[in-house]
Amino acid sequence: MRIRCWGARGTVPVADENMSYYGGATPCLEVRTAEQSVIVCDAGTGIRALGQSLMAEKVRHITLLLSHGHDDHLHGLPFFEPLYSSETVLTVFEHDRLRMLLEGLCDAATARRFSPLCMRPVEAQLEWRSPLQSGDVASVGSAYVMSIPASHPGGAYGFKIADRGRSVVYLPDNELDVLHEGGVSFEQYCAVCHGADLLIHDAQFTCSEYDDCKGWGHSSWRRALDLAVESGVQQLGLFHHEPDRTDAALADIVQQCKREAGKRSPRLVCFAMREGTEIVLT
Repeated sequence: MRIRCWGARGTVPVADENMSYYGGATPCLEVRTAEQSVIVCDAGTGIRALGQSLMAEKVRHITLLLSHGHDDHLHGLPFFEPLYSSETVLTVFEHDRLRMLLEGLCDAATARRFSPLCMRPVEAQLEWRSPLQSGDVASVGSAYVMSIPASHPGGAYGFKIADRGRSVVYLPDNELDVLHEGGVSFEQYCAVCHGADLLIHDAQFTCSEYDDCKGWGHSSWRRALDLAVESGVQQLGLFHHEPDRTDAALADIVQQCKREAGKRSPRLVCFAMREGTEIVLT
């Protein structure tokens, strides 16, 4: 299984020379299964570059998993080039209550408010699947996808993708210290993440920032580390970076995370997800 990050920034996309290393595109993750099925997690602005790559590669079948309906996880969708190709088959496991919104984005008359590019008709074959509810499991090629209820205002889901003995957990918007409606306890998150090869988790805030932002639906990097340590994962990818966080500040957070992990779980590998990050689980 191969995982590639196309966007890791939270809230809004940014463009700044001091943020060029980790990138400014909002959430989008590509997962390739052992048999090369393509699973896309979220449709932030990172999905635009992913779409160009998939078109160049002539990928025809794509599965899209959406965590929730906040703009930073959806606003790249009208610029996803495979949508406008009649050769694309796009299977969408839409989050509950999102289908009408997604159909609006795929309608030229509605979508033109985003850009003249969106006035083209959507020619892809869209296969709408029932929303994955908490704990539901679906197969995508050789992989299995399980939904994970996230603790986030308005409701959200993460996903665990398992393929031939390897697994990645994607929890992009998840507040571990506040139980929002639909979320589960810290112990339950530990159980579902237990033994995963890779955990990609919301780490938008520092500890001091979190004190002023408690209840906003996001976690500090230290609480993401707590989850990684307690669940015994092998790698932790910090995700959903604060939009004003510079490369230097993110690098400092990574060093703090590594130092603390070294004391508590020396084999745990910690890093911050960035545009272009590619991880192969073998």
